[in-house]
Amino acid sequence: MGTTQESRPQETGDTNQAQHDPNHVSTSSNTQSGTEPALSFNELRSACEQSDLTLDDVLTEHPGWRTDRGDSTSTALLLSDQCPFSTVCVRFANDSKDTIIDKSTLTGSLLHQMREAEAFLAADDTGDAWPPNAVHEALTNAMLHRDYQYSGPTIINRFPSRIEIISLGGLVSGLSSDDLLNGICQPRNPELADVFALLGWSQNCGVGIQRIMDAYAEASDYPQLRVGPGSVAVILPILSRLHLSTDDDAQSAPPAPAPTAKRYAFPAMSGEMAGPTNTAGPNIVWLVAPAPASASPAASLEAMTLRLLATAGLPLSRTEIETTLQLDKNRSTRVLRNLERQGKVVRQGRSRATRYHLA
Repeated sequence: MGTTQESRPQETGDTNQAQHDPNHVSTSSNTQSGTEPALSFNELRSACEQSDLTLDDVLTEHPGWRTDRGDSTSTALLLSDQCPFSTVCVRFANDSKDTIIDKSTLTGSLLHQMREAEAFLAADDTGDAWPPNAVHEALTNAMLHRDYQYSGPTIINRFPSRIEIISLGGLVSGLSSDDLLNGICQPRNPELADVFALLGWSQNCGVGIQRIMDAYAEASDYPQLRVGPGSVAVILPILSRLHLSTDDDAQSAPPAPAPTAKRYAFPAMSGEMAGPTNTAGPNIVWLVAPAPASASPAASLEAMTLRLLATAGLPLSRTEIETTLQLDKNRSTRVLRNLERQGKVVRQGRSRATRYHLA
């Protein structure tokens, strides 16, 4: 149990990909004697004590658990100090992945990895940069709902402007991102979710996404949910982002409409939502949508568009921008054209493959 860390002043992004191993949890064996050592639950015992519980309280709720590796359930192994899975935390120098400042690998019980991940995101006096409730909910969702048939790590990327929490495994079969916004409760690992709820680390009743939205109700930027066929990512922007102005006259323009956590921005059902080479690209859902922008001055719309592109972390299509800011085609075209002329936005691709990103 612990953390391994590497300092890398300059390094390109990691290219390792998760490997699929259906038997990873139940067949772990690294001993030469043929007898598996007993599992230990020091981290779980500590968490129980902090919740005014005992380890026996948890074991009573799950009488099928055993403390030897060979007969342990996957949930017991995940909560044990010998958990074979890890979380990789990476801090980048800027908003791209060109330069890695440091990288650490968290091991041990999932409970230990949760604690260490929260400490990593609060390091360097940045604890207030992201809402603690949103960070806790996003980390909890990543641990509870990931697919442990994949042996790869959970990934936490920390940028100056945002954090990304990426877990392996798409949505549970039959569910869509819209179901998450509706507040469904269908954990991929029910027994693990029960233990987290017993410890008070989660509610296990489908309130996580709403809590993330509520945490950004008064913010100028808003979170994002990316759902792919084999992964789910939650992107949390920094709370202290500066308001972006588009020209010298923008200072006198009315402020952009405040976002509201009570509105859902479902992705448009259009081919333009997919990437230029991957028609099954991630489904992008903005967890907090701004108020209707159709009546806003041009300067405010340009500022909102720049904030949107800065928060997204990847190029967006015109349709995605229109859907999120609730603009019609003519207005979005004028705004993007003006930003291109000012050298603040770059257009790439052609036709349906056209995407926009910050210059």
